[in-house]
Amino acid sequence: MSEERPRPVQIAVYRRSRVMRVGWSDEHESEHPWEHLRWNCPCAECQGEMGVPGRLRFTERLTEDQTSMVDAVEVGRYAVQPIWQDGHSTGIYSFDLLRRLCQCPECRSAAATGP
Repeated sequence: MSEERPRPVQIAVYRRSRVMRVGWSDEHESEHPWEHLRWNCPCAECQGEMGVPGRLRFTERLTEDQTSMVDAVEVGRYAVQPIWQDGHSTGIYSFDLLRRLCQCPECRSAAATGP
């Protein structure tokens, strides 16, 4: 019998502190700074595809517009799609990816030690 993966029960965007907070079904809470999310945008434009590097590979700094979230839209029952102030909106962050991107000490430690 497989263990059910944690799912978000609440996703909130906080403009003043510039973070997205996710409350999970296993009672874990993730806090995702917007800049961290943007650096980890999973879209082909940012990360590349078919052997062609994405634009983030050649980027040293992100602008205020690139790291300012104006909205976040749920995609089906599996992901969230941030809308950035610079108009970028093609990054679809699966719930699994959001969990892997969690920067809390517990998650960093788990990622460092592996499965």
